[in-house]
Amino acid sequence: MIQKVQHGSIFPREDGKIIDEHFGVLNTGRDAFSLAHMFAPPAWREPAQVAAFDELVIVVQGALAIEADGQDITVEPGETCFVQRETRVIYSNASQEQQCEYWSLCMPAFRPDRTQLEHS
Repeated sequence: MIQKVQHGSIFPREDGKIIDEHFGVLNTGRDAFSLAHMFAPPAWREPAQVAAFDELVIVVQGALAIEADGQDITVEPGETCFVQRETRVIYSNASQEQQCEYWSLCMPAFRPDRTQLEHS
């Protein structure tokens, strides 16, 4: 089988981040994995979360800051980072001035009910 996706579907958000899902539950009905093109505005930061999926990110432009397991790392363009399921993680844009563009592959697929967010 082969499946071409001409455009993604946007997950609705209120924090300025754009999640453009090409493969996954929202756009193609696939639950085994999801692939999304992400755009995080300057100074964007998510609350801590624990997900029931593995996530692999690759940064295209800008820099993505990841806090997990007592580590703070910055993922630069062309670099990738793997975050194992059930890891408490905080994602943020490492820049106060520049957008961060990256791709995210989640296995199984991203679904809101598979992510537990910590609210302050």
